[in-house]
Amino acid sequence: MRGDARAEASCDVGAGARQRLWQQMVRECEAMAQLALTTGRTIPVEIVERLDQALSAPDAAAVAATPGRRGVDHTPREEATVGTAPVAEMAPLASLSVAHAALAEIIAPATPEAVLLLADERARHPLWYPLGPLPIVRQMLGIAILSLFMLLGIALSEVINVANMGETMLTLAGYTLLLKEAYLVSAASLGTCFQNLQKINVVIANGTYDPKFQSTYWARWVMGVVSGLILSQLIWVFLLKPSTSETSVVPATIGQPLLALLGGYSSDLVQAILGRTIETVASFFQVSGVTAVDNQARPRIAGREAGEVDQGLRSRRPTL
Repeated sequence: MRGDARAEASCDVGAGARQRLWQQMVRECEAMAQLALTTGRTIPVEIVERLDQALSAPDAAAVAATPGRRGVDHTPREEATVGTAPVAEMAPLASLSVAHAALAEIIAPATPEAVLLLADERARHPLWYPLGPLPIVRQMLGIAILSLFMLLGIALSEVINVANMGETMLTLAGYTLLLKEAYLVSAASLGTCFQNLQKINVVIANGTYDPKFQSTYWARWVMGVVSGLILSQLIWVFLLKPSTSETSVVPATIGQPLLALLGGYSSDLVQAILGRTIETVASFFQVSGVTAVDNQARPRIAGREAGEVDQGLRSRRPTL
């Protein structure tokens, strides 16, 4: 009794898996066929026949979910392979898999998952689709618009002036420092949203968007904001801020927001600068400490090893 129950449970699990695979491939084949037809790509007649045979089978989903099928011999035969079997001799699930693989090659470099995501999003949200084909695009667009309005709104305040923008975060305090930092954060957020939208639009246009990398765009947004603040504060203080007796080539009201915007857009540049600084400091300490000790110790070790080798050779010489 227990063996029969286990066999029935395993059959149910296998049937459910086949059912899910069938539904997934059917949806992706439909989306890929629509993309191929709307973009003027040619679908071979053999692939259309296999797809039609798989979808027009009586109760095809139920047949795919069952381990066996009436009228079809599942014994291994050479003519029953996927590449050479006639359409009528193949199981609906195998025929659908062949059509799916062929359609994926036709729409390449687009992926079936990305094409299905775009098709489902167009069907579920037809009103929001013109603002962005995927939720991540609309979210980044909303953050960019919010950052732009914050940037323009904070700029209307009397606190944002030449005197305050020329100071650093260590010389300001209170409400003035809060507005200035919010102003720089808005500029950095606008720059990193602009970069993210460019990257997302490229993968969507190519049809290679992968939803598992969605979190990386949010991580890039956070790193862009941080990079904008670092660049607008450190670079301005150490490189671009003039002394009391000099005139500034770049005005403070333009220099710091511009550096924040550039830091948000090119966060990789700020990371490369920090990485290069760390490597320089590490190499300095290595040369002054570890490398000097190693250079002094290497001749001693080499001489000791040479002496040991010479002594060993002498001990092996035959006595006359």
